[in-house]
Amino acid sequence: MTSRLPPQCLSCARWVSPLDSVATAVAVDDGAKQTCKAFPGGIPDAIWWNQADHRQPFDGDHGLQWKPKDGAKFPEWARP
Repeated sequence: MTSRLPPQCLSCARWVSPLDSVATAVAVDDGAKQTCKAFPGGIPDAIWWNQADHRQPFDGDHGLQWKPKDGAKFPEWARP
């Protein structure tokens, strides 16, 4: 069994949990597509799986990058 580190998105104030509103979740194969204010149509895999540091601009993010939730720091493991 392989474990993955949590996405940087979980510590971002712009992330929209699919548990917050069923209307924000877009059905996909086995669950909900993760969304945020920067990517309302779905967070790109490169960001979700920590292959890109979203403190930097990313194509299609509408000028919105990672912003800490109250008291959160950017996760060290998410630095590509």
